Amino acid sequence: MKNILYSLLFIILTFINIFNCKKEVTNTNLIANYKQPKILEGGKFIEFSGNHPQLVLFNHRPVKRIDVDIDLKAPATVIGKVKNAERIGGQPLVLFASPELTGTYSAYIQNLLSIQVAKMNYNRTKDLYEHGASTGKELNDTSTELFARETTLAESEAKLRREGFSPNDMKGAKTGTVWLVSDLPETELNVLQKGLKCKLEFPSLPGESFDGTIEALAEVLNIETRKARTRIILIDKDDRIRPGMYGKVKFQVSHNGLMVPKNSVFSFNARYYVFLRKSNTIFERREVEISSETEDMIEIERGLELDESVIDTNVILLKGLSIGI
Repeated sequence: MKNILYSLLFIILTFINIFNCKKEVTNTNLIANYKQPKILEGGKFIEFSGNHPQLVLFNHRPVKRIDVDIDLKAPATVIGKVKNAERIGGQPLVLFASPELTGTYSAYIQNLLSIQVAKMNYNRTKDLYEHGASTGKELNDTSTELFARETTLAESEAKLRREGFSPNDMKGAKTGTVWLVSDLPETELNVLQKGLKCKLEFPSLPGESFDGTIEALAEVLNIETRKARTRIILIDKDDRIRPGMYGKVKFQVSHNGLMVPKNSVFSFNARYYVFLRKSNTIFERREVEISSETEDMIEIERGLELDESVIDTNVILLKGLSIGI
């Protein structure tokens, strides 16, 4: 039934296309010449007869590298702000958006301080042991205590990193430093990098924009959302931005990529495909990996080569024949 519907749609579009091109083809000849396309290798290839009238429906263009300006927008959340740059255990006083993060940061600072004490105890006991003034058990106890403190510190640091913070990066932060996090799709990671400038806007501060900078990109993607947590930093000199505020971040970057029209790409079962013109009568369905997008174009990360001919019209019809939906 589906093939019949697609065949009827093919015929209708062919009549329209032939009429627009002002070709003299009679209905009798059209029906006589019409044969159902061959579906080969489970739909990977579609082969039309050489005189098939519907071949005029599928325009194609070569795959090229194009310089494009990419505007990337994403939501962002203020997760922390330096209230006072005076150091506590070498770290600034930071206000966080969540009590859990505040507790984690407090535990991290406490562990930093306790490690200093544990190291002093260990070094003193070791010196006494080497001079015969301390027992092996006492040395072992101080060593175990130091190891436990270091383990707890590592756990606190790991929790901070999962939320988008790096304790080392926070050390030199000034009063008024604001950190935001934005979860960005993995398809955009090829155009984002540390130090990239961006603009930030907040609904609570309409008509205003703030300059920000990417301070860090997460090394691990969220396995559920396939997004990377990006940490952005800005300086709030007038003390107007508060932890917990929502905003929008905008990146504008120039990029050179292997680009095809958006209407050339279709999805099926969470995968992306295009159709290539292999000859005058044969089309190939090819799986691709996509990346950055513009309003009209989409970048192909993997799956295509320069100058291959990609179909950019009536792709939905080839999809129906190939996949049968």
